Amino acid sequence: MLSIFALLFTIQTYCQNIFDEKYNGCDTEYFKTESDTTSVEMASDFVKTLSSNFDDETVKKIRGILSLQIIVGTDGKSCLLSLDNETNIETSKLAIKSIIDKNLLWEKPKEKVSVVVATKFYGNAVEVKRLGISKEKGFHELTN
Repeated sequence: MLSIFALLFTIQTYCQNIFDEKYNGCDTEYFKTESDTTSVEMASDFVKTLSSNFDDETVKKIRGILSLQIIVGTDGKSCLLSLDNETNIETSKLAIKSIIDKNLLWEKPKEKVSVVVATKFYGNAVEVKRLGISKEKGFHELTN
């Protein structure tokens, strides 16, 4: 998790893509980034969304940290904008863009928002954290 935070501190706060692995197809004309609190709640269970869409072998073997930058539209739909994959499974084998864009739903926000979700896979356990950015704290874990 420390490598994620170190990476995030080195990135300019005004860039659209937080992580190096970038994806097309998201409306990035204007969006806000979560800063001190979560501004949108998931309507889908994040871990269940991943586990039910990963193949059985991936679910059994995945270890490490997967960090995602997701644009949440005013319709509550997700669009994966960028990611950092520090897991033992290649990104191409995860099909994560399709999984997030088609299956992860949110409560409808008043405006588009960029959400950062860091997921650590331990084997039989998964830890999910939401990250925000502010001038005072830099990148930090959101607690609500």
